[in-house]
Amino acid sequence: MSEQDKPRAKEEASSPNVENVPRRRARPRGLNEWQDLITEQLDEAAAHGAFDNLPGKGRPLRLNRFPNEPDDMRMANKLLKDNDLTPTWIGDRKELLAEIELLRTEMKRRWELTRASAGAAGSEREAFARSWRRSIADWEARIDELNRRIVNLNIALPIWRMELHRLRLDEELKRIGASNWDGESPL
Repeated sequence: MSEQDKPRAKEEASSPNVENVPRRRARPRGLNEWQDLITEQLDEAAAHGAFDNLPGKGRPLRLNRFPNEPDDMRMANKLLKDNDLTPTWIGDRKELLAEIELLRTEMKRRWELTRASAGAAGSEREAFARSWRRSIADWEARIDELNRRIVNLNIALPIWRMELHRLRLDEELKRIGASNWDGESPL
């Protein structure tokens, strides 16, 4: 820069010219702003006919490929789907869920029957209490077996969000309203 240009540059820097005003840094756009911008650009493109001559226009989309499916599983999943089969862990999980529901239904039915017998007299009442204690012992054994199977299933599951929680007898009794059971007799 020559000596003549220096005073001129100094003048330009000191003058309140719009070009010399420092621009504020733009804040990053939020998700809604990006979506609005994208929607606006798509609407503009559609208005100018950018989507008029796309291949397959007016026909349904073929969505038989899953974008998140790993390449190494694609053929296996296609074979399973084509032959109307499910992976073992899905069938095992469904079976376990059905057995848990069956146990809960049985427990509820038995509790209602036992509670209804609370007005029974003497020996009949004691027979119901013994039957209730046998039911509790049976349920403990069944819950232990179900929990063993639940642990084995959870180990085999490829998707952690599908894990099943282990059962606890006290929680199952609370679920049916028998949480006040004292270990001897609910009657």
